[in-house]
Amino acid sequence: MPMSRAAADSLPSARLHTIESFDVDLLESLEARDRNLYALVSAATRYRALLHEQVQLLRAGKDPEIVRGAINRWNEILREIGKLAKQI
Repeated sequence: MPMSRAAADSLPSARLHTIESFDVDLLESLEARDRNLYALVSAATRYRALLHEQVQLLRAGKDPEIVRGAINRWNEILREIGKLAKQI
């Protein structure tokens, strides 16, 4: 059963201080993970959009060599995705 607000307010201040310290560390850790995951999803989304564009160009008859060249230039995004994935 959840603790009422009045009961939570009556906890000793030393215990609240300990919990707050722990929560700050946990919060910082979770925020760092959130930033890393956001960066990973952003990079993957950017790469997917670029790939989708190239698929559309191929379907429209664009020279495959031009598309291959464009995809090879995006290796930096793939390296970024790999680096970010290792951080999670």
